[in-house]
Amino acid sequence: MCNPRAKAPVRNLTREEVLRNSNPDSLCLIIVNQRIYNCTAWQSTHPGGHLTIRALCGKDATANLLANHDDRILEKWLPRFYYGEVKESPWNNEKLLEEEDNKCSRATAEEIKAVLAFQQLSLTLRESGMFQTSYYFYYVMFAWLALLFSLVLAGVFCSDLLWVHSLAGLTLGLFWQQVAFLGHDLGHNGVTHDRIKDSLLGIFFGNFCSGIGVGWWKRSHNVHHIVTNSIDFDPDIQHMPIFAITPAFLKKPIFSTFYNKFLDPPNWFAHLMIRYQHWLYYPVMAFARFNLYAQGIMHSVGIGPYSIQEVVFRRDLQILALIGFWIWLIALTLQLPTWTSRAVFFLLAHNVAGILHVQITLSHFAMASYHGVTYDNASNGYLFTQLNGSMDIDCPPWLDWFHGGLQFQAVHHLWPSVPRHNLRNLQKVLISFCQEHKLPYHHVGFFAANRMVLKALRSTSMTTKTLREMYNDALNLRG
Repeated sequence: MCNPRAKAPVRNLTREEVLRNSNPDSLCLIIVNQRIYNCTAWQSTHPGGHLTIRALCGKDATANLLANHDDRILEKWLPRFYYGEVKESPWNNEKLLEEEDNKCSRATAEEIKAVLAFQQLSLTLRESGMFQTSYYFYYVMFAWLALLFSLVLAGVFCSDLLWVHSLAGLTLGLFWQQVAFLGHDLGHNGVTHDRIKDSLLGIFFGNFCSGIGVGWWKRSHNVHHIVTNSIDFDPDIQHMPIFAITPAFLKKPIFSTFYNKFLDPPNWFAHLMIRYQHWLYYPVMAFARFNLYAQGIMHSVGIGPYSIQEVVFRRDLQILALIGFWIWLIALTLQLPTWTSRAVFFLLAHNVAGILHVQITLSHFAMASYHGVTYDNASNGYLFTQLNGSMDIDCPPWLDWFHGGLQFQAVHHLWPSVPRHNLRNLQKVLISFCQEHKLPYHHVGFFAANRMVLKALRSTSMTTKTLREMYNDALNLRG
């Protein structure tokens, strides 16, 4: 796929040597199609963020890069970072099926066959047009968003009744939920498939229309897609001291590579909150949007955990768009005649938008988690990492508008560049593929998924200290 430079020194390394010699700060090596690339310098300019490269340091990144990048992009950028060649047969080579003593024999023949079949399936899907966008779908989406916001404006400006203002708040929350689905598509370059165009559209719909910084979202979400449900790498499950999806968060402080610091330690407050996290889940989600506001602002201005030097697409536009969001939201709220109407309008909008946060977490909170980064062999490579960490939500086609593609997370994690309107058809392909190769494919209904999340949260809560135990600990500290 990518031809190395003719003058580049040729180094022949085994996979173990690549892993052993790699260091994200000084020699960040990744493997793509049996070639080794030194991506240390690329970290500071990589549009997808430096953390995505660091997470794959020393690993085979082939499936990940092919799933998230167009071949033309890889052919343009990778050759300049050429470092050497992998001198052993790849773990996904058909020869491994007959090599009993191969170092990668931890992966079974069935797993290797499944990975090979997945690679071929992905090529077939791309050639069949599954990755192509239907702009008619998005024209309808734009019209739908315009209608929703028009109803919000009508409710604010055309009535003095509290119940109308309440409906306007509910509609604004629905508008934000639907905009988030579009922002998700744009964040994956899944609309125009042009990074610049989709990013600019993302700033308008994400930063300006909904107050969610698209730059922060891409920084977080790109990492989540690589290390789905990794306890120390995936920011989407790092919510201490409010939530802990696994008791591992309570055993010792976890160092987050995303925030570049230790998460809040499992102190008395964490034990208290997590003790009742299955009761607090929905109330917290009702106000979780305010955390996203804060994260987007901090990332845009480069403070807190985002103060390190990194590439941020059009930081100036992102900041201006976030300012614009708060100007129109505050101005719109103040148009209401009473403070009661203003409070109800503002809070209901955010509470309804909280449904989105439930939808986001449903597909991952109840799934298996792990420490570190996978991608050691076929048994925990890209295919199995995504299938084990994601779950689809069953729903009828007429409810697709409500879920916005988030009901197909297993499908989406395997093929993140596929436009949303193709995911339902692609789900049928994935189900057939998993059945043929006896692979895990998790899917349940919306309410069943909610029960699974609550059960997982309650399971972790049972490992916390009781109020009496915390009281006794406090007495012991006093001596």
